[in-house]
Amino acid sequence: MLLRRIKRFIEENKLFQPGDRVLVAVSAGLDSVALLDILLELRDHFNLKLFVSHYDHRIRKNSLDDALFVYRLCKEKRLPLFITSAPVPMYAKRERLSLEMAGRELRYRAWYELAKSYDFQKIALAHHLDDLTEEIFMKIIRGTGRRGLAGIPLKREDLIVRPLLFLTKEEIKKYAQEKGLTWRDDPTNEDLRFLRNKVRHVLIPFLAKEFNPKIKEAVRKTAVIIAEEEELIEGLAREAFYRVKTTIDGDLALKLTELKKLPPVIRRRLYFLAFHEMGLPLFRITSRHIFQIEALLTGKAIGPVCLPGKYCVYRGPGYIRISQRLSTVEPFELAISSPGIYDLPFKNLGKVLVEKISRESLPDSAFLQRAILLDANKVAFPIILRNRRPGDRIHIPGLGHKKLKKFLWEKRVPVYKRDSLLIVEKDGEILAVYGLYIHPMFRPTETTEDVLLIRLENSNA
Repeated sequence: MLLRRIKRFIEENKLFQPGDRVLVAVSAGLDSVALLDILLELRDHFNLKLFVSHYDHRIRKNSLDDALFVYRLCKEKRLPLFITSAPVPMYAKRERLSLEMAGRELRYRAWYELAKSYDFQKIALAHHLDDLTEEIFMKIIRGTGRRGLAGIPLKREDLIVRPLLFLTKEEIKKYAQEKGLTWRDDPTNEDLRFLRNKVRHVLIPFLAKEFNPKIKEAVRKTAVIIAEEEELIEGLAREAFYRVKTTIDGDLALKLTELKKLPPVIRRRLYFLAFHEMGLPLFRITSRHIFQIEALLTGKAIGPVCLPGKYCVYRGPGYIRISQRLSTVEPFELAISSPGIYDLPFKNLGKVLVEKISRESLPDSAFLQRAILLDANKVAFPIILRNRRPGDRIHIPGLGHKKLKKFLWEKRVPVYKRDSLLIVEKDGEILAVYGLYIHPMFRPTETTEDVLLIRLENSNA
């Protein structure tokens, strides 16, 4: 009996724990409707609390009918229902993704948010053996490594579970028909413009007819073996990840010396762990991104490596750092002829306060922590506030002038932040770099009476 096989499969793989709050993703299609019915049958045995999630992609004009179908089903079964929706075609166009990838990314994001908000221990998805086979062939076509050949994981992060992964589509359909279940068919599943549908309706039937009638089972066996080996590699990568990771200004960074000691296969897997911790959309990470980071590591590329989700990977002295990108900053110059509050062109910097006050009247140290203090007797108006330019140099006692670019590298300032640093200039000489440097000739001393205070107001600097 199919239910007995599914029950044994769940127990052997420890997909659920007694008392789990389980969010079941139901699209209104055959697979997810069957999954919900199966979990209802097994609910008491595993002591599960079931909830349902439906995601409306707004791809088809009648997509609301799917939501209504799931609503009526949940009302009949007396199950709590969460309906979430987003215009996937608009998101796909904006992010330059395929409809399939855009929908997948938004669905998973919604499920994770629901799990976090409502304390769900498991999210049950209806992927089956046919899906697994299609996924592996799609990845082979696009190019993949061992991780891709493992196909769809049975479990992910102890949150996502797939109780039907060992069943074929035919077995699921037979179960649904015998139980008298009803469902809605998605006509886009027949559209051969989508790669998955080509693999499903053209490639796999051809392989089954011409090469191996049990092609799906053969792929499953291969995927199981690779998945077991992948679990071992994942464990080793996780141990290494905790050894090499650190933080710089809230960004995740990886220690170069330790990273270079790792075998490439562990290193590549470690990058994915870092991406996951930073919240990057892993679905969009490709082998090209990984190869670019490896080139950054070996020094064959300067970087940065731009990643999906407005993130970049930068190489600094002794580390590789993952940061969110900021928009490119245009060159600017602002002449300051007197004390006052001035608007800056950077939204993240806001306004700048410039005032001349006596040394005894200085505010507390917390206020001055990120301010520039200059000896007012040595600095006369006008002064220039600007961002950096090619060839900028600063004066270092005992060394003479040093390139600002090298100085920022040594200070581990991310590349994306360098163009928005505020620089104070007088007569062609850099007097200060906000938060990083003050020219030694213009620093206040014990004999200084008046100081020129320059401070960013309402800033994120």
